[in-house]
Amino acid sequence: MKHTIITISRQYGSGGRDIGHLISNHLGIPCYDRSIIDKSAKVSELSTDFIEKNEQHLSHSFFFDITMTVDIYKAQSAVIRDCAEKGNCVIVGRCADKILEDDFNCLKVFLYADFDKRCMRAVSEYGKAKENIRSVVRKVDKGRERFFRLVHESEWKDISNYHLCIDTGLFGLQRSAELIEQAYLRMAEETAE
Repeated sequence: MKHTIITISRQYGSGGRDIGHLISNHLGIPCYDRSIIDKSAKVSELSTDFIEKNEQHLSHSFFFDITMTVDIYKAQSAVIRDCAEKGNCVIVGRCADKILEDDFNCLKVFLYADFDKRCMRAVSEYGKAKENIRSVVRKVDKGRERFFRLVHESEWKDISNYHLCIDTGLFGLQRSAELIEQAYLRMAEETAE
């Protein structure tokens, strides 16, 4: 039987990491997010700092972007597959939805929110400076979008890539987590039948 994996793609400041951990705690399944960077460094010749600085911060050099992206993507793909093979889990970011979609039962989720709410969250929850927060939020989103497009040749915000898209600014973190849990339990039931 295939494991059921919740993959969470998210706009910066929409609360994806927190929602992933809420789901993990409530369902009793692991949540993998930034830990994937450390695990990727261990299975590759890349340092944790290099992966963290470069996974979504592409330069203007096309050749460097392709080379760097392929190296990081290979390392992260191996780690993500290993996490998924261990059992049901939540994986936040890192194109896990695309990496796993052919071999695992994936509930693919995209989280978004109003731009101003995401900016406020980045300041209050992530400790970012208020002065340039709008440009920081745009830059991170752009990096995620470019990384996704470079690796998968499709659009990151295309709703047809996902089973569930949730406005976390409207529903809040707790209710968003509950909606994802309900969809996950339904998908797991259908797989078991």
